[in-house]
Amino acid sequence: MRDEEKLVAIYERLKVLREGGAKMKDLARAVGLAPSVLSVLYTTVLPVFSAQLSRMGFDAALDAALREVNNLSRKRLMEQLDSLYAGLNTYANYGICTRDIHPFLRFLDGEARLSVTKAAAFEGVYMSYSCSSSVRALKAEPYYIRQEKDSRTLIVGRKSVHDSIREGIGIIQEQQCLYLFFNAFKEPSLSLVSVYLQLPFLEEVDLLKGLYLVLDYNKNPIARRIVFVKQSEEYEPELFARMPARLIMKGEFSEEEQQIYNYVCGRADLLKMCTLPSPKLDLRDLEAEKKLLDSESMFNGEP
Repeated sequence: MRDEEKLVAIYERLKVLREGGAKMKDLARAVGLAPSVLSVLYTTVLPVFSAQLSRMGFDAALDAALREVNNLSRKRLMEQLDSLYAGLNTYANYGICTRDIHPFLRFLDGEARLSVTKAAAFEGVYMSYSCSSSVRALKAEPYYIRQEKDSRTLIVGRKSVHDSIREGIGIIQEQQCLYLFFNAFKEPSLSLVSVYLQLPFLEEVDLLKGLYLVLDYNKNPIARRIVFVKQSEEYEPELFARMPARLIMKGEFSEEEQQIYNYVCGRADLLKMCTLPSPKLDLRDLEAEKKLLDSESMFNGEP
């Protein structure tokens, strides 16, 4: 996650914690900052930075925000950025707000933490391949799977073809399947991406396969086959950020990419729903949807 994304995430986390009743002095103690410093960060620096980021860019927006206060320097903020981010995430899991969390959410949190103990064979950087929902092409997007030591969580990240990097969590279920969950957009918008990967009983894993579930451009659910090919054992943020995410058109495939395309981009490898302009939603609408999608599949499918 880039520094600007961490700062925005810190601001959103602080808002959630404060709205949930957490006291500033307790939060400051948890992250190792003076209450006055955390207070100006929350009330002044981060609101100004978030408001100016898209217009001014990272450096100028941060400088403008820090000029509003006299007890926090850029150097000190950047030195404490990672620990502040990790500390607030940990506090969100175990702080004052957890008492009203639904049991299922607590269960997910526990499973995410337990997954760290099972993840050694699957950590690393992968290139994912799936069928594009916009053109008949192979979509290649980098992913990483790594342990977050501070919060004891299995972290996953994806670089999309739109050049955005989003982080989420991974949950391993009994060494048989790995679930990846993350948000496709910036907060507070939610567009859940979930990936189900089958886990082989191998000590060294080079390839994973599964299903990719997401909303398409019209906010309709779509599920596709997806293949992960391991690129390296270690995750390096700078190297990952430079990895290409792109659409690979027919005629550009390598031999390996052609084999993957044949697996993920056939007629039977995409399950889709669509929204019909009907206010009644009865069984005839379901029939019309299937006819529409079947005709689209025949038009776009492989022979």
